[in-house]
Amino acid sequence: MKNKILFILHLPPPNHGASKVGEFIKNSKMNEIVKCIFIPIKSSENIGEIGKFNFKKIYYMIELYFKTLINILKFKPNKIYYTASMGKIAFFRDYLVTSVIRIYQKINPSIKVYYHYHTKGLDRLKNNKFTKLLLKRFLRNSNLILLSPILKGEFEEYDYKKVYYLPNGVKDYFKSEEEFLQVVENRIKNDKIKILYIGHLFETKGYKETLMLAKVFSDIEFHFAGEFGGESDKECFYNFINKYNIKNIIYHGYVHDEKKKKLFAESKGIIFLTRNESFGLVLIEGFSFGLPAFTYKEGSIPYIVNEKTGMIVDNLNEENLKNKFREFLDKYINKETSQYCRKRYLENFTLEKFEENLIRILR
Repeated sequence: MKNKILFILHLPPPNHGASKVGEFIKNSKMNEIVKCIFIPIKSSENIGEIGKFNFKKIYYMIELYFKTLINILKFKPNKIYYTASMGKIAFFRDYLVTSVIRIYQKINPSIKVYYHYHTKGLDRLKNNKFTKLLLKRFLRNSNLILLSPILKGEFEEYDYKKVYYLPNGVKDYFKSEEEFLQVVENRIKNDKIKILYIGHLFETKGYKETLMLAKVFSDIEFHFAGEFGGESDKECFYNFINKYNIKNIIYHGYVHDEKKKKLFAESKGIIFLTRNESFGLVLIEGFSFGLPAFTYKEGSIPYIVNEKTGMIVDNLNEENLKNKFREFLDKYINKETSQYCRKRYLENFTLEKFEENLIRILR
């Protein structure tokens, strides 16, 4: 008899790391191996709403609670997968929705519950006595799915059954290795260095530090692709460019499919100076195109990036960044590094690897 798994997870829109992973799980081979039902966690209409309270979220929370209750009663799953959050508002939603799961577990102790964390920052919940108590109850009798072993330390003082590690994977845009090697050859022939910043333009994602580097390294093209976190970020971005009359910045907006592939293919490195990150999908996307990473020591990034695939800085001081970036350009922009980045991607971070690991955990 096939296992029956109830998946409660984020799906687009909006587009962010957890929703992209959720979309892949929904369309994966998991459907062929076990019986699945998918319930979307809906809370934000766009990226700017994430982490902020509005009354729509109360409606979405109640709706999710009853959808979960009805599907447990009708489907009677023997395993439940839930994409858990660490933000305070989202945690209260998770605690309420999973209360029905905890009751179901008490009635049938053989039920296995898996909380998949796509984020870090449990301290936000542990620093408050009330949420710390709720978190203790929330995690009891559950299995954890974490992005890397680096994140396990956040859960040390709590009781749970088992922890699994599931690094994210990303799509491979190349149909063959020959196509990839041709892209690398084209890069070598082009003397122009293009550095890519791709992702949402929030201050904590490091776009300001990247702008500063663009001001200093005027002979390098800096390409920005992604949506602004809000009007204030957009205003800050363009004010900086106009203030210093920067000519080597190109902003592409949100990109996907062929335009996204073209940007990656024509770049020689990826920059990701985030101060708030659990994993960093953009880094492994870069690796799939053979792009070395210039990034910050944050979350699981030291698990992804090693000394052969890029440079991790531990200080965002302006002078340090300038020196380290100059070193990065000298050391990592070459054919050998591109090939090693691609190898690391193929061995660890493909969608097939992610799917294989997910099925191993849940089947």
